[in-house]
Amino acid sequence: MMRGRSFRFCKRSGAVVPLLAIMLPVVIVLAAFAINIAYLELNRTEMVIASDATSRATGRVFMLTNDSNKARAIGREAAKRNTVGGKPLQLRNSDFVFGQSTRNGISDRYNFMAGGINRNAVEVTARRTKKSLDGPLKLILPNPFLISSVETSQTSRSNQIEVDIALVIDRSGSMAYASDEPAAFPPAPAASSPGWLFNGPAPNPSRWRDAVAAVNVFLQELTASPINEMVALVTYNDGVNLDQTLTTNYNTIRTGLDNYTNYFESGQTNIGGGINGGQNCFALNVGRPFAAKVMIVLTDGIDTVGSDPIGAAIAASDQQIMIFAITFSDEADQATMQTVAGSAKGKHYHSTNGTNLSLVFKDIARQLPVLISK
Repeated sequence: MMRGRSFRFCKRSGAVVPLLAIMLPVVIVLAAFAINIAYLELNRTEMVIASDATSRATGRVFMLTNDSNKARAIGREAAKRNTVGGKPLQLRNSDFVFGQSTRNGISDRYNFMAGGINRNAVEVTARRTKKSLDGPLKLILPNPFLISSVETSQTSRSNQIEVDIALVIDRSGSMAYASDEPAAFPPAPAASSPGWLFNGPAPNPSRWRDAVAAVNVFLQELTASPINEMVALVTYNDGVNLDQTLTTNYNTIRTGLDNYTNYFESGQTNIGGGINGGQNCFALNVGRPFAAKVMIVLTDGIDTVGSDPIGAAIAASDQQIMIFAITFSDEADQATMQTVAGSAKGKHYHSTNGTNLSLVFKDIARQLPVLISK
C-alpha cells in the first residue's frame, strides 16, 4: 500500500465541443443518406404495387375484349389511382406491350414474346425517369454528392393462364321442368306435348334446355378467348356419365348435350357422384400438367343418392381443382352448394331463370384465372 500520496484529477473543459463539431456534419450526412434510402425503398414498393395493379387491370380487359386500345385506357386509369413519390402514376402507350406467353410445365417460367397470333399477356412498365410523364424521383434531403433525383422503373406481366375445365351438368328428371314450375311427376312438365313421357325430347322451355343454352354461351366466350381452354363434359342423374374427355373441339361438347335433349331420361340427383366424375376427367392424363383445373357443377335440386357432395368437393380441392357451383331454380339446395364451392376455393351462383343462367356462365368464363408472372 502506498501512503501519504494524493492524486489530483485535472478538469479539461471544452474537449467534447471540437469532437462534436467534427462529427455532427458526418451524422447529418449519414442521417440524410439513410432517410433517402428508406424513401427510395418506399417508392420502389409503390412502383411494384402500381405496376402489378395496372398490368392486372389491363390484362383482364384485354382478355375480355381483345382490344388493346381499350385495355391501355383502363390500364392508364388504374395507374393514376396509385401514387409513386406522392404523384399519381402516368403511363404512355409505349409502356404497354401485348404479346404471347408460353411455358412447357407447371414449374417452368413463362417465356414472353411481344406480338404473336394468340396474344395472351401484357407487360406494363411503370417509370419515373427523365423521359417519363412524371419525371424522376426527387430525393427528400440533399446529399454531398449533389444528386437530387434518381430514375427507376418496374415491369409487371399479366398472363391469362391455361385452364382445363370439367362441365358437370345435372340431367335428373326435374331438369325436364321449367325453372318457374314445381318439378314433380306426375303431372308432366307444362311445356310437354300430350302423352309425353321421359326418354323423349326435353320439353321447351325446360331447365335442361336453359342449361344447354347457357353452356353454349360459355363455349362461345371460350372460343373468343386467346387461350385454348380444354373442356370435358360429365352429366349425372342417379348415375354418372363421362360424355366427353378434355378437348379443344367444343362441338363435341354440344353434341353430347344434344343427345340428352333429344332423349331425356328421368332419374335422381347424385351431385357427389357428378363431382367425382368431374375429378376423374383430370386423372386421365389427357389434361395439361401446367394448366389450372376448374370444375363447374350445375344442379337444380337436392342431393338424393350417391356420395356426399361436400366430401367430394374436399377431395377435388386436395387435387388443386377449383369448383364453381351453380344452383338453378328455387328448389335447389343452395346451402350445400355454397359449402361445395367454399370447400374447393370457388364461388357459388344462384339463378332462377334461363336468361340469368346464361349470364352466370358468361361471368364464370370471364373469371378464369389471370396470373401476375413477372
